[in-house]
Amino acid sequence: MLAALAYASSVPVAKTLLRDVSPLALSGGIYLAAGGVLGLLWLVSTLRAPGSRKTTIRGSEWAWLGGAVMAGGVLAPVLLFLGLRLVQGHVAGLLLNFETVFTLMLGAALYGERLGRLGWIGATCVIAGAALLSLPAGGEGTLGPARLRGAFFVVAACALWGLDNNLTQRVSLRDARQIVAVKGLAGGATNLVLALALGQLGGISPGAWAATALVGAVAYGFSIVLFVRGLRTLGVIQTGTLFALAPGFAAVLSLVFLHEPLGVAGVAALGIMTAGGLLLAHDVHAHPHVHEAMAHAHAHIHDAHHRHTHTPGEPAATPHAHEHRHKPLVHAHPHAHDIHHRHRH
Repeated sequence: MLAALAYASSVPVAKTLLRDVSPLALSGGIYLAAGGVLGLLWLVSTLRAPGSRKTTIRGSEWAWLGGAVMAGGVLAPVLLFLGLRLVQGHVAGLLLNFETVFTLMLGAALYGERLGRLGWIGATCVIAGAALLSLPAGGEGTLGPARLRGAFFVVAACALWGLDNNLTQRVSLRDARQIVAVKGLAGGATNLVLALALGQLGGISPGAWAATALVGAVAYGFSIVLFVRGLRTLGVIQTGTLFALAPGFAAVLSLVFLHEPLGVAGVAALGIMTAGGLLLAHDVHAHPHVHEAMAHAHAHIHDAHHRHTHTPGEPAATPHAHEHRHKPLVHAHPHAHDIHHRHRH
């Protein structure tokens, strides 16, 4: 829950910062700060537990991560902040539900993953909510060209983050802190260099830079740490469900702190899109499936997919990371398309 709130807080704060900071500079500063925080945490954990080095990015995985950096660390945040300049904060917050829609749709298109009944209903709710947001709300009037462009930019950012999520899943066995650190440092530095080249860094006050760094550290860095901890203690479904509330939280925080008007259509969109996000988070399915024999290293606990003994010197406490082998296995249980369930339907 705290992870969702931390991430959601970035929308109203960024909306305020965009009065003085360009979208390019803001995205660069936020991502660089987030990358710095996660990079420091990853470095400390690596020094404390040398065994965790087995879960670092290696070989061809850098190509997958490079694509994720370009899509989700460079292009997507700039588009989000371009859109946030043109639409109200609560509208942008609710439109962030499209990230999950695109993640699942692209997973189905690229990897043959399955979108279940709840997923289709959830996606329909998100689209229906977006249609409601296009109706006149409060004193803002009809959907003009500027708002239309803004909404398009936000949805396009979600599409790129959906691609980012699918590319990142190819390296999701590795330490999440290293992955986010690379995304943040590389993406943030790239956008800051571009902002410098375009003359967009001048005139930004120290206070604005400090606020930008704080948003990156808390809303992106701290939220990722809490999200990963939630995965370990609550599990994928419960953590995903709680984090699915983030767009709704972003909308509510924007309404409260930015004093934005909200009409009947906006209230309906808030309810429908939040429900859609929750349904998407619960989109699991069950069927007999085959796990091929494989060997890899990642942080894990001893669940149904990790029943193995340890040799002397290997860590016994969980969660832990070490090289381990999976024997062939055929079984059926409710599952999402995580790293151990990559199969076509």
